[in-house]
Amino acid sequence: MFGFLYSALAGKHHTPLSDEKIANLLSSQGHSPLLGRYRATVILSRIRIIALVAAALYIGGIAIDRTAFDGDHFELLVIFRATGALLLIALVFAIRKSESMASAYRAIALFFSINLVFQALSQPLILPQYIASIDSLPTAGYALFPFLIICCLAIFPLTAKEGFMAALLCFLGELIAISLMPNQVNPAPGLGVLASLIIASAICSFSAISQLAYMVSLIEQASVDVLTHCFSRNSGEEILEVQFRIARRQKTPLSVIFMDLDDFKEVNDHHGHDAGDRVLSAASAALRRNLRDSDILIRWGGEEFLMLLPHTDAKGATNAIRRMRTNGLGTRPDGRKLTASIGIAELQESEAETWMDLVDLADEQMYCAKTSGKNDYSVYQPRKKMALA
Repeated sequence: MFGFLYSALAGKHHTPLSDEKIANLLSSQGHSPLLGRYRATVILSRIRIIALVAAALYIGGIAIDRTAFDGDHFELLVIFRATGALLLIALVFAIRKSESMASAYRAIALFFSINLVFQALSQPLILPQYIASIDSLPTAGYALFPFLIICCLAIFPLTAKEGFMAALLCFLGELIAISLMPNQVNPAPGLGVLASLIIASAICSFSAISQLAYMVSLIEQASVDVLTHCFSRNSGEEILEVQFRIARRQKTPLSVIFMDLDDFKEVNDHHGHDAGDRVLSAASAALRRNLRDSDILIRWGGEEFLMLLPHTDAKGATNAIRRMRTNGLGTRPDGRKLTASIGIAELQESEAETWMDLVDLADEQMYCAKTSGKNDYSVYQPRKKMALA
């Protein structure tokens, strides 16, 4: 069942379904930094466009209201529309270039809040006429406004959890609008609107999830190494750049672990490349089992792996390596234990000005471990600490 739904959501050229893919569609908790970046960029760019369009429609609707409403009702609607348009324009200018899902969530929350407040204020003025009889374009337009808000869900790549929360917000907005109506108005049509909103939100949420499924599939195909299921080097470099920039700005620890499997060339030479591929696949699986969800594993090239550990100092990275060495990386085709030479470098203790410098330091430490006898690890130490030692 899930496989059929995922095929329908992701399209023809999707990768096989897994528990991880299902989790990615249900919640953003396990999303990779790369997927988060792309999602945030898409959502923020679409918020800018749709907020501008909505602001123009708010202002343009004043002319339509003028033909149907008089007196206090029209004046209040002008105030509501003008305020909503100004807030939407302010939102457009407030959105800065960002690759953070936190910024995307804030932008979505503000966009929906502005529209839902306008809905809650305007509908009690208009809907009594609508419920009695939809006999004009303005009254019908106000009645359909909550559906226009719900339709916005279909524009964004959202998880099932995010779609549910946004739909719930719209549902509560309509419920508040109905509760503010005069007591003499029959509530039955309003309850019918709520039922229709539930159906519309389900359809629009399906569209939002389908966008996310397609995005997950495309990013996975472009960024994941097929053999080891690690990030490829190209996508890994993008993640490194982002994580390095965040760690520098927030002054938080960031460790890089550079690993090279020992004597891997002998595996290919003596047992064939198929055997070598199986060793690489098993080693990467062993590494993933020993990493946290927030850690990032990259196949740097050949038998080289790079691990990125956010919010982890050199001591924490060393503990992680000791745990990996204890649990093992698998075996070679001849039954011997597979070993690796490992280098560790941490941002706050290094002199790295760029992520490339940090990787180079970890690479140098790996080379030290390799030349000192292999099956060992070496940790970069600043010159000051080395002098004190």
